[in-house]
Amino acid sequence: AMEIWNYLFEHDNGVTNFHFEIAADILNEEELELLAKFRSGQVQLEIGVQTTNTTTLAEIKRTTDMDKLKDNVARLRSFQNIHLHLDLIVGLPFEDKTSFIKSFNDVYSMKPDDLQLGFLKVLSGSHMGEMVKDYGIVYESNPPYEVLSTNWISYEDVIGLKRVEEMLELYHNSGQFVHTIAFLEKQFESPYALYEAMAQFYERNGFFVQAPSRSYRYEV
Repeated sequence: AMEIWNYLFEHDNGVTNFHFEIAADILNEEELELLAKFRSGQVQLEIGVQTTNTTTLAEIKRTTDMDKLKDNVARLRSFQNIHLHLDLIVGLPFEDKTSFIKSFNDVYSMKPDDLQLGFLKVLSGSHMGEMVKDYGIVYESNPPYEVLSTNWISYEDVIGLKRVEEMLELYHNSGQFVHTIAFLEKQFESPYALYEAMAQFYERNGFFVQAPSRSYRYEV
């Protein structure tokens, strides 16, 4: 990464934005110091946290140092020149709704510019594809083969998280409600509780039916 980043830093055209997917916990001091020097907007980083559940991380064979990840994300945020995009995945093994809510609150507290909720895709030949029966995975029969339920999370919970995702995209990731969200966060016991309350409000008022950007009907 250092060779690539050094080249981009030395040959900046003042316009182009470069997007990198990284494991933030393995960034070293030299890399952090270089990233601090980039032009604002020259680089954006996507950090696939996936979950903060240590049992789940071990099961999917990820060796994330969560304390180091949090420290490095805080350092990157302090530079104020890099857009930070952190990802979570719904439907991983050993992660029920309660565990996912903890992961959500953990990652939200890192204050990313964009917190994306992804939904597990079960691809033929992948490890998840091989573990379908063991994990009790039910998933869409057509692309993108998204998870619908597992031994740990129900279909109803997955659909509920889809709706929370919609609220997160509209009110957090859009960057259009910064002051409003900062105020509302103080009114709820956790960040997740805020977005779930928004989703419930939308549901009660039939707003999801009107929204063209999501469909909650699946074929298995």
